[in-house]
Amino acid sequence: MTLRARLRSILIAGVVLSAGAVCAEQHPVPLEANSPCLDCHSDHASGGQVHAAVKQGCTSCHRVENRSDATYVVLKPAKTIVCFDCHEPKTYAYSHLPYASGMCMRCHNPHTAENPHLLRAKVNAICLECHLRRPESMPSKHMPTIALVSDNSMGHPYERHPVSKFRDALTGEEMSCLSCHMAHGGGQANLLRMGAEIPEDALNQNTETNDMCRKCHMRMWGFDRLPTKKKNKAKAN
Repeated sequence: MTLRARLRSILIAGVVLSAGAVCAEQHPVPLEANSPCLDCHSDHASGGQVHAAVKQGCTSCHRVENRSDATYVVLKPAKTIVCFDCHEPKTYAYSHLPYASGMCMRCHNPHTAENPHLLRAKVNAICLECHLRRPESMPSKHMPTIALVSDNSMGHPYERHPVSKFRDALTGEEMSCLSCHMAHGGGQANLLRMGAEIPEDALNQNTETNDMCRKCHMRMWGFDRLPTKKKNKAKAN
């Protein structure tokens, strides 16, 4: 086993053990195996986005254990973590460490959230928790950091390049870290998006970083595609 694979196994094991420890606290009152959990925990089933597993029942992920006179609600046994029982993990050339290590709850809420994909907060707020450079930040290839202006709206990858509060030229939505990077993993270093992952890629399907940059800037400047008549005329000649 390679050192990288060994470290990944240790990290996953740590997550599993810590998750079990957190979720194995004694329940304040005795429970039966099929107790109506949502009678007390209705907040876990209401909100803008509700996890499909919650709708299937709490026992999709949890189980009740009665030990002597105490009741514990614990996560169901899983090969790695319970999330991967339904969300089969993918293997990438470059993986985001929290994803590869099974630390899903670093970014997601397991029950309900007001943000798409059950994110705990908006995309940039989550990313910058780890990747915003601070005076106490320690340089690391495993935890790269970026410096931004005071309101975190621009500064990466160049001084005046926007990262939020501006419109994403490709999607029409607000620009975020995910405008250029993949959340879980991808085929390029730094989790940069590839040409094939850019909507309506009119240039080519190469995996060069430059394709991603050009596509966005050509859309901004109105040069992302040639008029249909000129295209047809060129083919005829």
